[in-house]
Amino acid sequence: MKFIRIASILLPVALLVACNSGADRRYLDASMDRSLELPPDLSEFDEESKFELPAGISGAESSAKNKVPVLARVNSLRLEGSGDLYWLRVEEPIDNLYQLVKSFWYSEGYRLMVDEPVIGIMQTEWVITEQGPNDASNSWFKSLFVGENLSASQDQYRTRIELDQAGNASRIYIAHRGTELGYEVELGEGLKRIDNDDNQWRFRQPEPELEVEMLSRLMIFLGLKKAEVEQQVANVKLFRPRAFQRIDADQQSPYLIVKDPYQIAWNRVYHQLERMNFEIENSEFKRGLLGEGAITVKVPVTESKEGKGLFSFFSKSSETVEKKIVVVLAEVTHELTRVMIETRAGNADTSPAGAAFLDLLYKKIR
Repeated sequence: MKFIRIASILLPVALLVACNSGADRRYLDASMDRSLELPPDLSEFDEESKFELPAGISGAESSAKNKVPVLARVNSLRLEGSGDLYWLRVEEPIDNLYQLVKSFWYSEGYRLMVDEPVIGIMQTEWVITEQGPNDASNSWFKSLFVGENLSASQDQYRTRIELDQAGNASRIYIAHRGTELGYEVELGEGLKRIDNDDNQWRFRQPEPELEVEMLSRLMIFLGLKKAEVEQQVANVKLFRPRAFQRIDADQQSPYLIVKDPYQIAWNRVYHQLERMNFEIENSEFKRGLLGEGAITVKVPVTESKEGKGLFSFFSKSSETVEKKIVVVLAEVTHELTRVMIETRAGNADTSPAGAAFLDLLYKKIR
């Protein structure tokens, strides 16, 4: 029994010694089999292949690899319009287009301040462009030179996506709004001190060419080639929109006659209101038995101390309040549309504010 115990103790020791002796020789003489740098089940994958990232991953790298798909039916893209009003006609549902258009604005470097997919409206933030001397220095001494022009401008775009009247295609409208802030500093007798109150942003004239440019970029983003887009722009008929003013003898109220079919006139008026940065509270393409359209707009109205109201901009001697103006459109013929201003009660608006607003609208679409 004693011999067995000693043997059981010495046997593991002998084995360890045997393993250790000549270990270096066996390691050097060993032959290399299959490399185990990669697990066997992953060694067959192509190293050049690209893997799709999980949906939960976000960041600059994932956004760069996951490009937004273009439209399945690129050939359905068509630029339509006339004069200073253009839109894209696309044979796709609004739900399919909205995210694509949203991605387009982000690809152009714009962030959205209004994002309403339910009603198909998005609006970019204001983007400021500063213009000054070619000198890269921003020193205050630049303003001491004669004829030094310092200015800045802001641009904003509002997109509206809606179904056409037939219901088998969507329309994409892009409205541009621009403001400017500029002044000139001269040395000598013409030196003018600039106060903070004088440096206010004021709206620029509408620039339809910027809207057409953005629509063209959108068409390329959605899949059309540049040559195809340029051909469509060239094929669109250009003519200056025409409108004239009239007075209703019975109601003694002004109105406009727009030389456009009802649907085009509706879109033209709606588009101009968006350009002028008025808040549109409600709109009905056609209402009631007469089939008239109505657009309710919130506008600033200046009321003087004497109690008289008129549509104006801010004034130190008056108080500015918000008023709702209803723009009504009615079809006269297939080629003519009547535009008038009504009160909330449905009567003709004969107030100075209504007349001034209609005159402003006329100057924009004539």
